[in-house]
Amino acid sequence: MHIDGWTLLLQAVNFLILVWLLRRFLYRPILAVIAERQAATERVRTEAEAARQAAEAARQTLEAQRTALPAERDRLIAAARAEAEAERAALLEKARQEADHALEEARNRLADERAQALDALRRHAADLGTQLATRLLRDAPANALTRPLLDEACAAVESLSDSQRHALADGIDPVPVRLSAASLLSAEDSALARDRLAAALGRPVALELVEDPSLIAGVELHFAHSVVRRSWKQTLAEAKEEMTRHDSARSAADALA
Repeated sequence: MHIDGWTLLLQAVNFLILVWLLRRFLYRPILAVIAERQAATERVRTEAEAARQAAEAARQTLEAQRTALPAERDRLIAAARAEAEAERAALLEKARQEADHALEEARNRLADERAQALDALRRHAADLGTQLATRLLRDAPANALTRPLLDEACAAVESLSDSQRHALADGIDPVPVRLSAASLLSAEDSALARDRLAAALGRPVALELVEDPSLIAGVELHFAHSVVRRSWKQTLAEAKEEMTRHDSARSAADALA
């Protein structure tokens, strides 16, 4: 076999030129395309990995939320129950307070009504007692009741101090005195009263006799600026006032108790 050197050399040169042409116009673009596709593939892979990680994170989050749902549900139910219990307790307490207030008002109202009824009853009893005593005294002999009270009235003037008796006389001579009695006094009683008053005052007395049945029994000595009373009308009024005052004080003490 004969090998031509020039032919071999030309073929080698052609091969080198072919390689250079392929490298320049074919291999480099292909490498660029391959590199670009590799970059795209890597980018897609990176994005896919990121998406996978995001999906995994989302799955884990959902799993955690799903796991936490029963606990959150139990917490919400417990909170709702606690709130409902607190509201129920508040309503019960409010209802109890309102009931206590209503009961206290009812008790106070009943106590006031009872006190008013007792006061009215006591006043009525005092009025009945006064009326009964008045009727009994009016049926009694007038002189038998009036004479002792006239003596007491004169004695009251006689027991005054000198300055007080001087004030009663008021420097008038004779001293005007209006003697009111439940029934007109006898001449003897009026004369005795005039003499005793004149002796007590140290001046003559001009006695004016007046009949006043409202006194029931007894007398009133009316001077210029004062009155000396000794009558059953005054006694019964004082007794009635004292009874009413005593009953009121006892009612107040019972209310405080």
